[in-house]
Amino acid sequence: MGTPNIAEAPVAAPSARVLSLARERQARFAPPSPLHLQIAEWVRGLVASGDLTAGDKLPPERQLAQALTVSRMTLRQALEGLQATGWLTRTLGRRGGSVIAHHRSDVDISNLIGLRAQLLQSAMTASSRLISATVQTPDENTRTALRLGPTDTVYDVMRVRFADEVAVVLERSFFPTALFPGLLDLDLTGSMYSIMRRHYGLGPVSATQELTAMIVDPADAAMLHIAPGSPILGIVRTSIAGNGTPMEFSRDLFRSDKLRVTVSGRVSSATDALSEPPESNPPAPRSFRGH
Repeated sequence: MGTPNIAEAPVAAPSARVLSLARERQARFAPPSPLHLQIAEWVRGLVASGDLTAGDKLPPERQLAQALTVSRMTLRQALEGLQATGWLTRTLGRRGGSVIAHHRSDVDISNLIGLRAQLLQSAMTASSRLISATVQTPDENTRTALRLGPTDTVYDVMRVRFADEVAVVLERSFFPTALFPGLLDLDLTGSMYSIMRRHYGLGPVSATQELTAMIVDPADAAMLHIAPGSPILGIVRTSIAGNGTPMEFSRDLFRSDKLRVTVSGRVSSATDALSEPPESNPPAPRSFRGH
């Protein structure tokens, strides 16, 4: 009896779809960007387009490398990069492989470069949708944070921020009208900090922020396309310009299932680290006031 042909096990969807897309893509990989970075960007693009979703398994490395006409070493380098940035989980062994993870974009709220720039470091696209922009008389908390007088007014700007076309942050920001005349005549879908630097010569150099774990109410849940009662992270921020003037007071809601929120810090000098002030009783906690 002859030796039977041992056929390779069929590749199940979505792996089969990925192999088909890989064969279509191979001719478009080109210098100067390193090949493994282009492959990683291609995989992230499949997630952003919905061709791959969390839990989907990629084809075996050998098959995917062949479909892309790249070496397994190059492919492995791309997969390791995706794993390091939270896009993939990888396991070894016969039943192992690369699985699309529930990806969360990284946001360091102590970094004042702006949210859009941070989202683009770990997401394919970042955008904003303007919900409302009006002139209002501020409430007491806003007036105090911005050091305003009883007759001063603020711009009240509400926006939804998106990463890879998914709503991730609901922002409600207040800006003194005296600092930013004509603000509502500008396009407010881009970076607010960039707008303020470009048109008014003002930008934040420091900020105080308060973080609170919350349960989202129905109105805000609808804006973020999540279920009412879902856990969410509330952040109250006061941003200070270089001249010491408060320029923004905001109440933001962050989806912690889509964003990995961090706070970085540093000791300004070795002397500061060794000369800590004496301990004192902590201040009473303040409550978060939502929208």
